[in-house]
Amino acid sequence: MRLTVYAYRGAPARVSDPPGVGRAALHLGGLWALAFALPLFDLLGRNAEFFVARGSTSADILLLAFGFVLAPPLLGAALVWALGRIRPELGWAAMLALVALVVAGLLLPAGGDALGGSAAALPIALALGAGAAVLYARVSGVRTFVTVLAPAPVLVLALFLVVSPVRGLLLPSEAGGAVAGPSRSSTPIVHVVLDELPQTTLVDEHGRIDGRLFPNLARFAREATWYRNATTVDDLTASAVPAQLTGVRPRDGELPTTRDHPHSLFTLFERSHELTVVEPITDVCPARLCGADRPGTADRLRSLESDLEVVVQHLLLPADLRDGLPAIDNMWVGFESDSAMGSTTGPDEFRSDANLQRDVIARLVRNDATAGFEHAIASVRRRGTRPPLLFLHSTLPHSAWRYLPDGRQYPIEGFEYPGLESPDWVGPQWQVDQSFERHVLQVQYVDRLLGRLLDALRAEGLFDDAVIVIAADHGASFTAGQPRRPAQRSNIGEIAPVPLLVKLPGQRSGRVDDRAVRTIDVLPTIAAAAGAHVPWDADGIPAGERTVDPAAAIDIAHAGEPVLSAPLGSVLAQRSRREDYEGRLLRHGLYAIGPRPDLIGRHVDGDAGARPLSVDTGSGVLPSLVTGRAGRLAPGAVVAIAVNGRVEATTRAFRQDGRSVYAAMVPPSSLHDGTNAVALLEVLPSGALRPVG
Repeated sequence: MRLTVYAYRGAPARVSDPPGVGRAALHLGGLWALAFALPLFDLLGRNAEFFVARGSTSADILLLAFGFVLAPPLLGAALVWALGRIRPELGWAAMLALVALVVAGLLLPAGGDALGGSAAALPIALALGAGAAVLYARVSGVRTFVTVLAPAPVLVLALFLVVSPVRGLLLPSEAGGAVAGPSRSSTPIVHVVLDELPQTTLVDEHGRIDGRLFPNLARFAREATWYRNATTVDDLTASAVPAQLTGVRPRDGELPTTRDHPHSLFTLFERSHELTVVEPITDVCPARLCGADRPGTADRLRSLESDLEVVVQHLLLPADLRDGLPAIDNMWVGFESDSAMGSTTGPDEFRSDANLQRDVIARLVRNDATAGFEHAIASVRRRGTRPPLLFLHSTLPHSAWRYLPDGRQYPIEGFEYPGLESPDWVGPQWQVDQSFERHVLQVQYVDRLLGRLLDALRAEGLFDDAVIVIAADHGASFTAGQPRRPAQRSNIGEIAPVPLLVKLPGQRSGRVDDRAVRTIDVLPTIAAAAGAHVPWDADGIPAGERTVDPAAAIDIAHAGEPVLSAPLGSVLAQRSRREDYEGRLLRHGLYAIGPRPDLIGRHVDGDAGARPLSVDTGSGVLPSLVTGRAGRLAPGAVVAIAVNGRVEATTRAFRQDGRSVYAAMVPPSSLHDGTNAVALLEVLPSGALRPVG
């Protein structure tokens, strides 16, 4: 039997007339651009900071854009042509199969969400894709329509590269020129920005920085000025960090780049200081000053490829197939490290091999937070002819929460953010409290890293003469029913107040200052301490010039766009209520957070329903987040987790992926090398404990 297909003119054509490579490329290119390229580039175009955070150059972006839009359809067309040369039937079959797959890919995400999962949507999408291929073969009008789509790749590229904010990353810039800063200085400058750290996290029940949980920050506060009423001007990192570096309020549409922020801490002191800059999210330091500290091409492209793979899956898969993917909306870079360990460095271990500099920069682009401090400490130990200017923006303690206080990590796959559906906390408060517990553990690790940096400054004789600023870019909310971010009137007390500690040159005694300081005051404060002035029109002023004014208007923006304004007094009242809640939450200890802290320490039968857990305490990974199935327990049922015959945590069962599960942190000290016995016990109303089968 002779196979007959329908050619582009609408008349029957024999298999000896397969589509040419040019026509196949045009048709596949139009379909691919609509199904895959357009949604991806629309997302990336609205979030150009994605490229800034990875240090992507204009060449990287162009390679991605043209490669993603053109390479797949060209490869498909080449396949059609090659198979057609072997046998015309194979060429036609390949063309129709590719049309079917592209159409199915276009329909699958919406179909999966509408039909409740991929099990029902996948066969339907494939069937519809096959039907579209049949129409493509038989109906000339369909082929004409696909021909009309041929310009789609060009339009998608134009929208992405010319119209979207990404264009600001492609244009050459002479921005970032030197300003009239000092030519000499004897004042070392250290500016540390911590990411997503609410002021409330650091405070104990007496309103002081908690020395039990954060001994290094508390020690620093005894030698610095703590502006405890300081507030951020923006709730987004990419805007909040440049605000500290420039003293200028964020403006809508700006990118965190040298082009949009030509005058900064770096250009002000470039002639007088030796610069060491760690900017994992922003790119404010000009390349002529900071180019050596930026990742190489291979590291940039690997990071871009790894994270784009996760983004594409989130964008194009149905909801049920997205469940096991790393989160992409709670961190800037290193999405894969959200569930896989980004670093396996042992506790309190810093590397010092011959290729340290290259290794550290490569790890920075992978969101290895330890590497930032490692790089900073190494720079302190390299004494130059000029005083150091050290700027360190750490992506910690921002989520994903995965660090223990000693630097070891714990696996979090499948349990990254229970109770959080971006941007809101949708779970009960106990579930949010469990995330807060993990947040505090991560802040304790940050405190340890800060201690190392401060000790290095002391050891090198730089501490006393330096101006040292430790600040955060913004806070975060840990209240059920509220967004973790962005800021709203109901959570501003957790997001706007941020820690801001400033040690001036020669300062040896600490004090607390209640001035209405804003984060745009950081640069003017540093400049004044170093004997310089800010020669551009800054919105901030030195912190010491602010007034103590509870009625001061606290304006908060999101990506430079004004969101809300509230009197400082109301913001502080909301902050105080949260501090009181956290004080009650931590009353019995950090690992006792849970519904039954009174059960912590109770001894139980170590073999009752226990499962083995293998532990290597000397590795960089410790399974301190204990998780598993909770049998048939109803959501909210109180459970205790016993480790080696002793109750170490209490929590509640909850539903995930249709199953009853549990998750709780146990102290690292409860785990020993080798096999440990972990038991899940239901807490009965009487207080008795019953193993869960």
